[in-house]
Amino acid sequence: MFNMLFTNFCVLVTFVYLSGILAKKYNNDLKMPSLKVQMVAGLLFGLYGNILMSYSFSINQLVIADFRHLALVIIASYLGWFPTLITGVVIGAGRMVLLGMSTASMIAGTGMMLTAVLCALISRLPGKRLYNMLTMNLAAMTIISLVITLNTTEPLFWVLLIYLVLSIAATLVIYILTEDVLGSIQMFLQMKKHAETDHLTSLNNLRQFEQLLDRRYDEAIQNREKLGVLLVDIDGFKKINDTYGHAAGDVVLQQLSQLLKKHARPMDEVSRNGGEEFTILAPKASLLETAALGEKIRKAVEQHMFELQDGIVLNVTISLGAAVYPDTVMTDNARELLLQADKALYRAKNSGRNRVCMAEAPDENT
Repeated sequence: MFNMLFTNFCVLVTFVYLSGILAKKYNNDLKMPSLKVQMVAGLLFGLYGNILMSYSFSINQLVIADFRHLALVIIASYLGWFPTLITGVVIGAGRMVLLGMSTASMIAGTGMMLTAVLCALISRLPGKRLYNMLTMNLAAMTIISLVITLNTTEPLFWVLLIYLVLSIAATLVIYILTEDVLGSIQMFLQMKKHAETDHLTSLNNLRQFEQLLDRRYDEAIQNREKLGVLLVDIDGFKKINDTYGHAAGDVVLQQLSQLLKKHARPMDEVSRNGGEEFTILAPKASLLETAALGEKIRKAVEQHMFELQDGIVLNVTISLGAAVYPDTVMTDNARELLLQADKALYRAKNSGRNRVCMAEAPDENT
């Protein structure tokens, strides 16, 4: 008994840590999981529950137990009702399919599905997570006890009491381990966000932009698609800092970042590369479409009233350089695309500012 009990528990712990690794790898925030994440998690924990059935342990000659119901308790406590129902269906169906169709298997499978419904309902109640987990475990053990007693006429009070105590102990340990894994995930995501995000504007920083540029450029080459890039620079930003102070300059940068995000397309990726320089990656945009996007943003900035903290209102303009693969660059070097946009920005600066200039086509550069 004790060997298989320990094995069953170790398998469950392994699943908890494996789920944490997957959450880190795919950057999933468990506080606001997407529908896709919930569905995948529901199927995954259903698989966990079915595997746990293979490592059941005997409490006595009549009762063979396992901790499959804790898969429901965990997912209900951390991901909510929807994936819990999926897990319940998978575990219930697995009980009937894997161990053969019989009256006993149908009762056990239906019991697991009913347990999933109860755990899903309890997950929506307010209160501390540990208390909810213990309540779910108690509800699950009540149903499991009923299922066991339906299949035998032997007195099983002490056997079921031992099973309940073991499941409570397992729930407490799993709670501690899962909270540790959750804290690790949240810390990882926070550190990743700090590493990729500009602290002032909450846009992508230079490092993240360079990674995105390389990735999108490779995708454009492989899929034979276009990739536009806009290089944005604030006109006379040094004068703003010198006249109104760096705090005012920060306000301008923050408001400009909001304008860029507002007027860029949903698929576009906006970054702050440092100082007053910003970039916009525009997938599947031709040179004219990229330039039109730049002109739209330029007008929006020109018409915007930048209000500083002391009530002063500024008019700010920007200059933009546009380049597009493969319209202006035909090499496999993503940095060449950025260089072409930089040259176009330089022309915009030198030809009066507050305008968008397009990079020249490759045949015009030769």
